[in-house]
Amino acid sequence: MDNPFRFGPRRGTYGDGRGGFSRNPHALDSFGGAPADTTNAYIVWTLIESGERDLAKEIASTKAAALSTQDSYVIALAANALYQSGDASGARRLMEKLSRSQEPEGVVSGAVTSITRSGGEALAVETTALSVLAWMREPAFAAQAEKGLRWIVSANRSGRFGSTQSTVLALRAIVAYDAARAHPQAPGRLVLTVDGKAAGSPLPFTADSKGTLVLPDFTSRIGAGKHTVSLRMEDGSNMPYAISVKYHSTLPDSAAEAKIGLRVALKDTEVREGGVTEAIVSIANKSGDVLPSPVAIIGLPGGLEVRHDQLKELVKSGRIDAYEVLGREVVLYWRQLKAGDSFTLPLSLVAAVPGYYTGPASRAYLYYTDEFKDWAPALQVRVK
Repeated sequence: MDNPFRFGPRRGTYGDGRGGFSRNPHALDSFGGAPADTTNAYIVWTLIESGERDLAKEIASTKAAALSTQDSYVIALAANALYQSGDASGARRLMEKLSRSQEPEGVVSGAVTSITRSGGEALAVETTALSVLAWMREPAFAAQAEKGLRWIVSANRSGRFGSTQSTVLALRAIVAYDAARAHPQAPGRLVLTVDGKAAGSPLPFTADSKGTLVLPDFTSRIGAGKHTVSLRMEDGSNMPYAISVKYHSTLPDSAAEAKIGLRVALKDTEVREGGVTEAIVSIANKSGDVLPSPVAIIGLPGGLEVRHDQLKELVKSGRIDAYEVLGREVVLYWRQLKAGDSFTLPLSLVAAVPGYYTGPASRAYLYYTDEFKDWAPALQVRVK
């Protein structure tokens, strides 16, 4: 991929001479397609975090942009950059502005997009994490930092906080918070109850305990229906925690906010061993906008093998930009989808092993808004 940004030839000559950064037009509508104020603020923040200080014009431009906008992502980046550059009073003004965008549950709203053009929960996590990093620098905003951090922890999904970018920023905020609020742990016990009954023995810990405290697995003891699970600390002291719940569904509900439509159908439901069939994949941009970084994951029934040479031809012809084969799933990538764009493409499959098979459900989403998925039913086939 082309470098989205152009920097000067030596340290300290990063800008375009006007307080911003020159952008490579070949990268637009891929990674380098974020708005100018977003891009400039992100670059200023990262350079300052890396130790660069010869950025007076760029810092002033970022400060002016943050003071004139309601985009919380830009404001949070600028608040961190100003504080690190020594402008504590300017940073406090922006921190106060951020606090007015914090919702009662702790999330910071009002962001337009991020450097990776994310949206949905990924964008909310990025913005809230950057806000928490700023607020932790000023004791007057301790309450906002606490509330924001709690919301970030609640956004954890199976060890992830949305996209790669939002996960990195979430972890950065959590690590910074733990370092700032570190305190010795007193000995104590964790008690897990299910429907009012203890699930195993209490889990003891001491001030010397390290690593994750893993509670007993109780899932095999409960059946269908509603259950109440509670966790109680006996003695001890405050500590961070996360709860992960895993479940399985043959066809999850599609999100109303999903901007990509997906349909997948097998050309043949019965195929002789050694024969060839196709999965017909239909993709549609349901929005009126250019969509960045769309992904489609196509679940294949067991017994069918994808033809890698045909996938390479799809890349060569430009119908897809990249692909991966992960077990029984083919992952298709595009740099973008044009507004209102729709198309179909075939995936060539070879019947390898006789039997009746059902594949995993297929789904499509934007890489940086992966909580909004459109799901397609599982494919079924008989290989004779």
